[in-house]
Amino acid sequence: MEYTKLRTQVIEDLKSYPTLKRKISLLRYEQEHPARITDGEVIDSMAFSRSIGDGIKPPVCISDKTMLIAAQFRDKTDRLNQGTVMEIAKELHTVERQLARLEFYVSQLDEKQAEVIRKYYFEEKTWGALQQEMHLAPRTLIKRRDDGLNALVSIYMYLRQITKKGDNQ
Repeated sequence: MEYTKLRTQVIEDLKSYPTLKRKISLLRYEQEHPARITDGEVIDSMAFSRSIGDGIKPPVCISDKTMLIAAQFRDKTDRLNQGTVMEIAKELHTVERQLARLEFYVSQLDEKQAEVIRKYYFEEKTWGALQQEMHLAPRTLIKRRDDGLNALVSIYMYLRQITKKGDNQ
């Protein structure tokens, strides 16, 4: 029973690889280009102004109370901006770790098995494309994939045993 569960988990993890790659790309972009509110926008939104004939509103003197509110709001905005950046960094680290772990586990397989696993799951190639590219019969590809999956299940089982031992001590 546990073997079947772990095999399902292995397959789900392998299938998630392209999604993890996309998430990393999105998170890196957001980390490099975070949405931010500028100080000027905060102060402009807090400033009082009066309208003149053509609809242009020149700034009027800002009271000390308004400046204090604007400064507090800016501090709050900075904390929110920083919190967003930290959440993105945390998620990016988690996803990169998942991806690296998966790539490492696959690298521990027999080279022929790893090649089929990488091309099928990571590169999302079809069986037909794999047959043409690797010049192999469908049964050979399926056997290599299944042997690779079995080896990955063994890795997962071993790691689960190790973590259970650590929990019991």
